[in-house]
Amino acid sequence: MKVTKFGGSSLANGDQIRKVFQIIKADPRRKIVVVSAFGKQYPTDVKVTDLLISYYLDYKNKKNIKKIQEKLVTRFSCVLQELDLKEMTSVITDKIKNLTELSLENAYVYDQFLSLGETCSALILTAFFNKNGLTASFVSPKEAGILVEGDSAQATLLPQANQKIRLLSKRREILIIPGFFGITQKDEVCTFSRGGSDITGAIIAAGLNAELYENFTDVDGIYAANPNQIESPVIIEEITYREMRELATLGFNVIHHEALIPVERACVPMVLKNTNHPELNGTKIVSRWTIDMPLVGVSSSKGYDLLKVNKYMRNRTASVIRSCFEILEQLNISVEAMTTGIDDFTILIKHNPLSEQNEKRLIETIQERLDPDEVRFTKHLAIISAVGEEMRQQTHITSRATKALAQKKIKIETLLQGSSEVSLLFVVAEHQENKAVRTLYAEFFD
Repeated sequence: MKVTKFGGSSLANGDQIRKVFQIIKADPRRKIVVVSAFGKQYPTDVKVTDLLISYYLDYKNKKNIKKIQEKLVTRFSCVLQELDLKEMTSVITDKIKNLTELSLENAYVYDQFLSLGETCSALILTAFFNKNGLTASFVSPKEAGILVEGDSAQATLLPQANQKIRLLSKRREILIIPGFFGITQKDEVCTFSRGGSDITGAIIAAGLNAELYENFTDVDGIYAANPNQIESPVIIEEITYREMRELATLGFNVIHHEALIPVERACVPMVLKNTNHPELNGTKIVSRWTIDMPLVGVSSSKGYDLLKVNKYMRNRTASVIRSCFEILEQLNISVEAMTTGIDDFTILIKHNPLSEQNEKRLIETIQERLDPDEVRFTKHLAIISAVGEEMRQQTHITSRATKALAQKKIKIETLLQGSSEVSLLFVVAEHQENKAVRTLYAEFFD
């Protein structure tokens, strides 16, 4: 059995949905289909989920909701007309308008608004499949057994959910499941973080111990670097889950990084493919690689600051770093990475939560509690990540990378390597981000 997930771009219009139908029809092992909400039909279009967010905000702020309702109804009606499913129009329209009956006092009302996009996608696909000769059933996340807990838009799967998910294997028809959300023990809709349909697919694939989790989108595979930074980068044929998680947390947004955890734990291989070119191999994500590559990809992310604290004989005082972490926690600032020396330590933090007021408080509190010799910030930094599990076996990767960057006069503010030894992180000035990515890509892929 294969679990097959289709993203919003694969469901943007009638033509795309027909492609989905042909993909499922082509392989009888594709028994479970997980769907996102309709995506953009053209670059300036608005995703259905974004329309639903606007709908929620207008409803919450007691604005006129008629215009946004009409936009949503029109968006679905056009697709239904393309698919010759006009009889579904009233069903979808009622679901859109019934959202205004929800109580704003409910802690999960936002989730109920947002989840409608995936529900409508699944209902439309089910009707289209049945009308065109494939026996299919709509299966809600509640019926599927996706039992979750957590605050609004922060769902996490409960361990007992897998028992019910396993029962889906007994069904013989094609099952079409809305992605992005689960059901709490109090019967409330609770969504995963944005892009969470990937997570639903992974949960189902892991719970069923599927032979393969297919993730269909609008690219031919996972590129070794961002196409906006590198012209025509190579497509990675195979990558491990650990490598993919490293890339996904620093700019590779083609797959939700939380979706990798369930399938990795269950040892279910995953493949990213293009709905528009399903004949291509795509990129396979596996537990252990079979293709020997020193590096699989180069990613980057900007918007970081370095906090440098110098205190003489720091290594003789066990409480210094702990106290600094307590200060950061009190200001709700998370640590991205850290290096230490005899007299100092450097902490890499994301700039977003670090407002000027927080920065001032942070410095004042560190000076008051730690009595350091020096505290300073280096701002506007980017992380360049070179990723590859094979680098643990290679002695030359770091020297090649640092030499290449030095030859291009790119200053490394700090160099980090995690204990897993899957990635090398080079912290550089933001204005040198793209140049650094191009340099490392040329060194290892050209």
